[in-house]
Amino acid sequence: MIPYKKLIFLICCLPFTAGCWDNLEVEDRSFVTGIAIDLANNKPAPSEESGAARDSQGQQQQNSQQQNNQPSSGQERIKQNQNESSLQTDERVLNYEKDEDYEQNENNKFKLTQQLLNPSTFSSQQNTTNSNATSFRNLSQTGDTIIEMNRDMIKQAGSRTNVTHLNIVLFSEALAKEEYLFADLMDIFLREKEMLRSVKIAITEEQSSDYLSILPENEKIPSKYLSKVLENKSTLDIAQPLTVGNVQSYLLMNRSFIIPFISQVNSTTVNYDGVSVYSGIKNKVVGNLIGDEAKGVNFIQSKNQTGTINTKLDDHDVTFEILNIQSKISLKDKKMPLKFNIKIDVTSGVAEQYGQLDVMKEENYEKLKSILEKEIKEITEHTISILQNELYTDVIGLNTYLYEKHYPLWKSIKEEWEEGQHYFMKSDIQVDVNATIEKPGNIIKSH
Repeated sequence: MIPYKKLIFLICCLPFTAGCWDNLEVEDRSFVTGIAIDLANNKPAPSEESGAARDSQGQQQQNSQQQNNQPSSGQERIKQNQNESSLQTDERVLNYEKDEDYEQNENNKFKLTQQLLNPSTFSSQQNTTNSNATSFRNLSQTGDTIIEMNRDMIKQAGSRTNVTHLNIVLFSEALAKEEYLFADLMDIFLREKEMLRSVKIAITEEQSSDYLSILPENEKIPSKYLSKVLENKSTLDIAQPLTVGNVQSYLLMNRSFIIPFISQVNSTTVNYDGVSVYSGIKNKVVGNLIGDEAKGVNFIQSKNQTGTINTKLDDHDVTFEILNIQSKISLKDKKMPLKFNIKIDVTSGVAEQYGQLDVMKEENYEKLKSILEKEIKEITEHTISILQNELYTDVIGLNTYLYEKHYPLWKSIKEEWEEGQHYFMKSDIQVDVNATIEKPGNIIKSH
């Protein structure tokens, strides 16, 4: 007979003997690493963009695609044929919609695509036996609600889905330009208890599901590649990564903000050189800022972004590397129209130059400083002009500045800032730039 004390001890140990009674093996889980949401009817995005830079960008992308489709040598043609063959093989596995493995109702509102990891391909033992296995697969479904489509997708996945490894959520431009849709869909993600606030958000030029089929050469998982692209801080014409947590803050305050905007170059590469402008008043994306237009936002917001500015001095090409940006907004006159001053202090260096220009001379230094200040001022003023006169949206932080520094004034005009009296559009915004050139660059010529 078991002694009384031993019996009590064994009973107390019972809860700890359960161990992993509800354990689910990794191979039995479906880890979602990327999500793309489109309009089910594939309606093209409304044309609300402005500026010659957008047309130029589109032409450059078209020329780039034509060049990619016309190899210049036999070796390149062989490599392209191999890539195309590999891509066709992968597409049969990855893109269910191309094989019509899901039913699409013409009346459905959304198309949801999820990228699922294949855990078995990351096991060294599995890789030795099945080296041709794909590292992921894409599942698509159409429907009127995300919850409905997700539950139907679980049937396709064959296992429980998990979003704790989600890297990125993509929205097509056409969807984001529909009033309230972006905010409503983001609300669903915010309600998901397993959704991390660090998940990145981006807008795609065309169907966002296509971007989850990109096959980068340096990454096994397309969504991971896209996430890394958004982390780039070495150019001025892009934005800081936008996360689910950031979007929640902006939406709660009805603020306008910018969203990373990416376009597809070819089957292996995307191009990230602009931002989409989301209007907190209109509750939709109202247009894009591409190239120099996006640089103007970064010069004003000065959020640890670096990059280059190309200029000329006496027909000599000079490239400045922007090392640091500090900006300060101030209100000069509270009478209508409001008068703002934006002071931008830039620290830069001469990264590259051509010709016999001696940048060490004080005369040339002052000329370069003046040219750089003028270039930054023109870029910034052009961006402000687009926001005031074409997109009617404040994403440069004037609204936030008034809220923090002049709250009574902000409270009295907040409802009329981007609509009604349009105080933002009527504001007089002056830009002053002060540039410091820290170093002359690498000089190998004596003068």
